[in-house]
Amino acid sequence: MRPCFQLILSLGLILLFLLQSGSSSFAQNETKDLKDVFREWKDDTLSMKEPKLKVGKTYLSVLPVIGYGPANGFLIGGAISFAKLFGEPPTNLSSGMMNFTITSKKQYILNARSKIYLKENKWFLQGDWRFLVFTQPTYGLGIEFLDINKLLFHLNNLDENDVPFGEPMKFKQIRIYEEAGYRIGNSNFFAGMGIALDYHFGIVDELLDTVKSSPEFYVTKHYLYAYMNDFNPKQYNNQGLKFTVLTDTRDNISNCYKGYYASFSILQNFKLGENSRNNTQLLYDARYYLGLNALKPRHVLAFWSWGNILLTGTPPYLALPSIGWDTYNRSGRGYIQGRYRGLSMIYNEAEYRFPISKNGLFGGILFANVIASSSYTQNLFDYTALGIGAGVRLQLDKLARTNLTVDFGMGTDHSTGIYFNLQETF
Repeated sequence: MRPCFQLILSLGLILLFLLQSGSSSFAQNETKDLKDVFREWKDDTLSMKEPKLKVGKTYLSVLPVIGYGPANGFLIGGAISFAKLFGEPPTNLSSGMMNFTITSKKQYILNARSKIYLKENKWFLQGDWRFLVFTQPTYGLGIEFLDINKLLFHLNNLDENDVPFGEPMKFKQIRIYEEAGYRIGNSNFFAGMGIALDYHFGIVDELLDTVKSSPEFYVTKHYLYAYMNDFNPKQYNNQGLKFTVLTDTRDNISNCYKGYYASFSILQNFKLGENSRNNTQLLYDARYYLGLNALKPRHVLAFWSWGNILLTGTPPYLALPSIGWDTYNRSGRGYIQGRYRGLSMIYNEAEYRFPISKNGLFGGILFANVIASSSYTQNLFDYTALGIGAGVRLQLDKLARTNLTVDFGMGTDHSTGIYFNLQETF
């Protein structure tokens, strides 16, 4: 299927569902979540149902993870999502997520991400902490389409096939991103700063063979980038200060029915030692949510755009913007994590969200995204890659609006993937 036809088809499906949004087949009474189903199963008529979120109470949702993938072997782990009000409204709802996974191929993945609004929204705190012992192929910079570029299937952005054009790598990563913003007067704007530390070490290019007399002689894209920019190909770091201005009117961070969010940042990284370089990046993240029916708030058109523009200098290879490496690893449905990487990158996505069951327990989504990426020989918008797909939602907690999400996506290069998560993609 040609990319343009895929996009037309997805837009047509979205229009079809919009025209049906007034149908009685969709939810009228959005009152049930998985906890209610459990109470009904236990015939528990004594449990008190909260009419609204309680200040200071932590609302937890847990997703166990057990599975198998050729790239990972057997894997086991879990994800925990939380939502909490740290003050009476108009204090915004805070949310966060932590997940841990181990695999039989000796991969260890630990992530902790949070967005916290303190009392009366005086302070806004956000963090992204990671520790990875990881394996993942890399594909070079920019957008390219080759007949050989056909990924058959992947699970949660992780490669599930032997990909002939991917260059397998092993590496370890420690990330510490933490920033604080202070509310400007009584507005919805915040200004703040924070630290951004990325350490990549123990890097192994599995296909690399630099002995010219060897029959296996091969120079990987990662090694070539490191050689051209005088980086140690086995370890490097990127550390700096981040200055941010943001605004947020969303009614719920985890699952928004209306409002918008926008942040603009300058990330200034500094050379410390021989394994880093000075570089400056412009970052933005913009999200808009349009409620389509006040009586059926789960009918929502959602739009997301983020960008990472290199202004000066040279970041290390694995610190360059890449699909699936955003804060919550949600971008690029239809592709595996790391499939596209660039000196600069722009990502756009649109999603239509709608209820399926009348009691609100189940919902669905349709989405389409587009990726633009640059390299030394390719400008940012010379080529783009498209992704489309659909998904279902199971409401775990109706007060916190926490959903279990399962999505199926397809990419321009014929790749397909299934994605399991807690909370909405954006």
